[in-house]
Amino acid sequence: MIRVFLLLAALASTLTSCASRQFYDKISTGKIVGNPYMKWEEPNKFELENNVDRLFAFQRWNGEIICPHPIKTDGGSIPRTLWNRKGYSPWTYAPGYLIHDWLYEANRRKVPAGVSRDGKALYYDKEKADWILAEVIKTQMEGDCKAYKDPNPARLLAIHWAVKRFGMQAWNGQPTLVEDSLFTPLLGTAVSNLPLIPALNKIQSEIAPTPDKPDVLAGSTSPYWESPP
Repeated sequence: MIRVFLLLAALASTLTSCASRQFYDKISTGKIVGNPYMKWEEPNKFELENNVDRLFAFQRWNGEIICPHPIKTDGGSIPRTLWNRKGYSPWTYAPGYLIHDWLYEANRRKVPAGVSRDGKALYYDKEKADWILAEVIKTQMEGDCKAYKDPNPARLLAIHWAVKRFGMQAWNGQPTLVEDSLFTPLLGTAVSNLPLIPALNKIQSEIAPTPDKPDVLAGSTSPYWESPP
């Protein structure tokens, strides 16, 4: 994740409830599949390990599946001065931060970041990657897990604003490759998104049915509205 400065705290405390609620209501939720498994490398540095035995993915409202390849991560790059504020630990929204890290890394590696519900490879731009971060976090905020359930429109808007404002350098940075036992043998044919096939087969039973149109966005004029394929 990109480094978020103290402006994050200032923004979170000054956002109007109306603006943050409007933003929150535009965000769709999806389904978090599995749990991330990380290997410690050094203080505050981890490697996300994703394989068929420990699989972690996110299904968007429109059926798209984002299944991260192994990546190096520090969770959410929140300044230490904010770690004692509720909701601003680097790991409070770990699934969202890890999905977002992968979307940025996929762009740097020039490989597909996800797959559509009809099996097409997906490449996301930065704006969509930042939007998907908000989707995953809102999914956590409204999920069944009591440890996560804490809807907070102002916090969600603050996090999205920070990555949107400060993320370009990370988006355009150099890739960080790691050993990839699940995906590497298939990277040569990544254009057809074959790296995701074993992952999708593994989690097929956990994938939620995809509605024809998400209720939260029905009739929306938001520029982020996407008609399901």
